[in-house]
Amino acid sequence: MDQAAVLLYDPQGVWTEGVKKLCAQRALRFRRVEDGELGWTLAQLAGGKRAGAAPTLRPLPEPVVVYCKVGGGGLDQLLAGLARLGMPRTVLKAVLTPTNAGWTFAALYGELVRERQAML
Repeated sequence: MDQAAVLLYDPQGVWTEGVKKLCAQRALRFRRVEDGELGWTLAQLAGGKRAGAAPTLRPLPEPVVVYCKVGGGGLDQLLAGLARLGMPRTVLKAVLTPTNAGWTFAALYGELVRERQAML
């Protein structure tokens, strides 16, 4: 994936249109992650390629945002834009890294939930 992008899992569809517009304003590629893609790796999703069949996994109970190649000031602007949309700061967020690129979206969610629990 060459272009900066945002992956959004939005089970209720509450944030999709707003985040899509925000990404368009900032020349970021946007991809909504669907339930059937939760078994795909972050690298596959960020690369925009069809990965074929993945294991069927349970839908996640809450939204997750993943920033791909969005750096520095661009990330700060994006976070501010999400806040203006009314997205709670508590929505789970991550940055694509070499370490997590091979994780499935569902595995990333599990790790984010564990991190949140450790902070409570």
